[in-house]
Amino acid sequence: MLDKSHGHVKPTTTITKKIKICILHLLKSLLNSPVTFFKSSCSIIYVTLFIIVLLILNGQPKSIFPPKAHIPWLTNVHHVQPLECIADTNQPGWPRPVLSNDKSDMNLTVVIVSARPEFKRLPVTMAALLSHLDSRRITEVMFLVPPQDVHLLQPYFSSEQVKSWPWRVSVISDDILLKHIHTGSYRLQMMFKLFVAQIVKTEYYLILDSDCVAVWPIHVEQLLHQNKNSSLYRAINRGEGRSSHEKWWSESERLLQMKLESCVPYDKSDTDIPTIGVTPSILSRTIALRTLCRLQKLYGDEIFLNKMANWALWREIFGYMWTEYTLYFLTGRCTKIFDTYHIDNSALSSSNSIARVELTGFSIWSHLDWTVKNQNKLIESINNGLRWRQKETDEANGQAITDKSTSMHNLFTVLQGRHNVDPKLYHQYFYPLYIKYLQQQKQSDKLILILNNMTRKLAINKH
Repeated sequence: MLDKSHGHVKPTTTITKKIKICILHLLKSLLNSPVTFFKSSCSIIYVTLFIIVLLILNGQPKSIFPPKAHIPWLTNVHHVQPLECIADTNQPGWPRPVLSNDKSDMNLTVVIVSARPEFKRLPVTMAALLSHLDSRRITEVMFLVPPQDVHLLQPYFSSEQVKSWPWRVSVISDDILLKHIHTGSYRLQMMFKLFVAQIVKTEYYLILDSDCVAVWPIHVEQLLHQNKNSSLYRAINRGEGRSSHEKWWSESERLLQMKLESCVPYDKSDTDIPTIGVTPSILSRTIALRTLCRLQKLYGDEIFLNKMANWALWREIFGYMWTEYTLYFLTGRCTKIFDTYHIDNSALSSSNSIARVELTGFSIWSHLDWTVKNQNKLIESINNGLRWRQKETDEANGQAITDKSTSMHNLFTVLQGRHNVDPKLYHQYFYPLYIKYLQQQKQSDKLILILNNMTRKLAINKH
């Protein structure tokens, strides 16, 4: 019996509507009777407490990082690996990153940004990747986690254990990229998704969160398409229209110090013009680093890091905040290189022998989505994907087989748990489906043992 409890995009603010209403009431009180308002000692105490609460909430984790008060005037973020940029004579305001020549644009790195509070999701996430991620052209699966959390994952990816995984797996401490104090919030997660471009060995990397669960076979040839006019590969992109979160765009333009809508126009009459979505997403190393080079030029080395780490409190309350993907897309468009590294799914020919895929499909964004109907829909989707993967294994040695019954498949579902859906429910309903599939595969005994140990330590026991 399935659970009967009860966005397209991930919410990124914990400031409730009640707080916003409270602010408006306070402002109204100040305007109506400023003298009597401040004479009231009780009101002064309330205002003081209110400001303190806001300062704390401003840095509270909105996703994966442990609770930690964010103190804007004490925030200090600095490089571990210097960001090397050179001037671009054609675009003086947009310096280019200095890139090594050892990168590959036909292979893919998978980066999972996670932290201790989200490790309980990893058994399902990894069981799904083991079932669906074709190891061909996968350079590495990389976990980027806080330094204090590395030891929790090491038992499953030790030098002995990694021999069992079908792809190279590494657990990387995020302090090899940035050192930071007095900030432990959602900003860091977004910053790391750009800064990880400093260490990936491929031009393209697939960003996943711990709640991104594969539901259909994943083949790199469906994600990276060779340009007909050159030998370069381009990553698929299919995002939302700018209208979905206009405040994110305007705040990102403000941070990049560019004229509003100069590179990505906002046409209210046409909301279907694609831009970029949310995680999961495939990023270009070149564009990600060029985004950071622009910010470094504008604000100075080190200073731009603290600029990113500190959203303006009064603007954040009302939803004005930059995101990694809006900064990335704006940079790609302003420098006119986005189409060099990305191709929109809609531009791919339907007659292409390689099936078209979307990174994200039907997902659970809140408890309102967690209905019996949607639970059954997800179970059916997962089982259909596993049946097709078995077909590929049996008939094509695991290589892609095009499903001609549909024009598009979704590769991932996002199973959020920050909005009153216990992640243990996801594990209870979906983990056994993947384990059943893996039990039917050759040489999977050690991997199943690793996954089950991971389940006992991370998903069931408190760590």
